[in-house]
Amino acid sequence: MSTEPARTELLLHDDARLLAAIGAVITFSGTHCGLSGEAQEALTTAAVAACKETFPLIPASPEGERVLRLVVADYPDRIEVEITHKGEPTPTAGLDSFAGNLQAAGGPALSAALQKTSVDRVQYETKDGVSRMRLIKYCQRGATV
Repeated sequence: MSTEPARTELLLHDDARLLAAIGAVITFSGTHCGLSGEAQEALTTAAVAACKETFPLIPASPEGERVLRLVVADYPDRIEVEITHKGEPTPTAGLDSFAGNLQAAGGPALSAALQKTSVDRVQYETKDGVSRMRLIKYCQRGATV
């Protein structure tokens, strides 16, 4: 089995109609990964919430548009949803929507809330003015999680 992930990239404008594409990609990857429908829906909800809260942080182009990049990578043992944007570096952008009231990023309140949404891990980094958040769900091929 190849270790290179299958990747689907979306460039999303700040328009709620386009957020439906996130669910389609996660459902495709989740089915391949063996995630239950409930786990796919929870991961989709987390990703959509993160995107909605990230859009206001993105500086508008001269045309007034805000665009973020979303990549769903399907690894042999996990699905990673990566949300990337230029702008204000805020590690909890989008997390409040699906993780409840955060006391501290990475603290116990975050971990408990993320388990409820079927997100196993959240990674955040900022480099050269680009913020990147990864929502990770571990899975087993051929099994329902």
